[in-house]
Amino acid sequence: MRLSSHGKKTVSTSNNPVFNRIGLFFTAAILFALFLQMLFFLRPWQDIKETKVYTFQMDYRQVLKKVDLKVGDPYWRWAGQGQTINRRIKNDSMIRSLSLRLSKNGTAIIRVNENLTAGFVQIKQKWYRMDQNAHLSSKSIQPDGKTPVYTDFKNGSKILKKTITAYLSMDKVMRLAVAQIIYSPVKSSPNRLALVMNDGNLVYANPSSLAKRMDLYPKMVATMEEKGIKNGVIDLQYGGYARKFENSDDNLLSSLSSDKSKSSSKSSNSSK
Repeated sequence: MRLSSHGKKTVSTSNNPVFNRIGLFFTAAILFALFLQMLFFLRPWQDIKETKVYTFQMDYRQVLKKVDLKVGDPYWRWAGQGQTINRRIKNDSMIRSLSLRLSKNGTAIIRVNENLTAGFVQIKQKWYRMDQNAHLSSKSIQPDGKTPVYTDFKNGSKILKKTITAYLSMDKVMRLAVAQIIYSPVKSSPNRLALVMNDGNLVYANPSSLAKRMDLYPKMVATMEEKGIKNGVIDLQYGGYARKFENSDDNLLSSLSSDKSKSSSKSSNSSK
């Protein structure tokens, strides 16, 4: 105890052991709470037990390989590593960004924001990858067989962009079933598309209704089989009906075959 300048008595706490102990106790409690929080965040006793990868096109194994994340990895290695994995895929042309979340049960959840592949376009006997915005790759690359090739479209045209949007809106099973998309306008249908399917059928549709109408495709194929038609035309422009190939359809397909043979012969000649 001491006297103030006004003659009043004051209590000094700087050397008071009781107050010092209380301050030390609260400091220790805060540090211990932070330690526990860090411990439960890193979970050094736990491993990654399961991985879940959400993609639109990419195979989940591709993503895990690029990130180098595996079941059995220590939990702490991946805790709070969202920015780290994004640095790993910074120059990857297929991925825009990744998000990583770890659940308390040891599940690593990865969500992928992809640069989608809409298909491939041939220019001067070289193939180029086309993304969801109709932008072409700077380097030539062979089609992957998982997305269609686009024929007779003008680069960057509205009809091309609408077609890409419609194609990417289709169910995954149906997207994989399409081998080629042709811009095939006729007087009665100026926006007509012709889709060459992997099963040998030809589909006519419009970009505005393509994604919705393609859901009818399996039923229409079944109808064709009931009629004894192995391969034919499924017209989805104004409803949905199936028929046999006609001369106009054969001419369309034969012209495509002719173009392919010409381009292949040119490329073989240029390589000699």
